[in-house]
Amino acid sequence: MKVDCVGLSWHIWPMQRRHVSLSPVIDRTIESQVKLGRYKDFSAAIQDAAWNYFIGPDSPFEEYGVTPKEVERAHAKVLAEVRRERRAGKLKPWHP
Repeated sequence: MKVDCVGLSWHIWPMQRRHVSLSPVIDRTIESQVKLGRYKDFSAAIQDAAWNYFIGPDSPFEEYGVTPKEVERAHAKVLAEVRRERRAGKLKPWHP
């Protein structure tokens, strides 16, 4: 009796395994972040650090659904209002 068998895996691994060497300072820093609970494990911390260094964080404009021009326009409008109130004497000087 001959049985043909095909091994199928239902797991898909989208990431590659890499072995890296880190300086002791970086290693301790990442371990402390994992121990503090900021990251689930060491690889998550490395992934986040690499993403933010090479690709960069998401734009805050995208997060709030506005364009940089809309933000600049709103900023200019607020500054103009502050200038008008200052000239009218409605604002008190701030002293820390």
